[in-house]
Amino acid sequence: MKRRHLTDIAIAITILVVPLTGCAGQQSASKDLPTFSSIDEAYAAVDEILECDSEAAGNPVVPMGDGGRLASAQRVCSANVQIDLYPNPGALDESYQTWADSSQGKIPLVRGANWMVVDLSRIAGGQSSTMDLQGLADKLSGVYAVVGS
Repeated sequence: MKRRHLTDIAIAITILVVPLTGCAGQQSASKDLPTFSSIDEAYAAVDEILECDSEAAGNPVVPMGDGGRLASAQRVCSANVQIDLYPNPGALDESYQTWADSSQGKIPLVRGANWMVVDLSRIAGGQSSTMDLQGLADKLSGVYAVVGS
């Protein structure tokens, strides 16, 4: 009877631990996000998937931190979609948090190790974008999120 009870406990622990180790692997994989060495390289990769408007007018929104500009380089993909390149993980994290803390509306974005693609369509015009940022994230192995409120 005791042997059966110990076997049941061992099986229960195995069932509980195996899914948790799977989650741990997913977290470490998120640390291996892709990087770009230049804004032109980032733009080319995004353009290949989203088919950016080469004639897009407008200026990107500049994420600011305590020390000034957070992005080291920026480029627009469309009137409301921008690509930001960051000099270090701290600047990227601070910029991400700035977008997440925004109360201007929902902001879809894709994040890599040193870059972010931000879609401001809902804020600029109140309409959802036609850009498939989830597909972009899948193809570039980035992380898709909708932040802000």
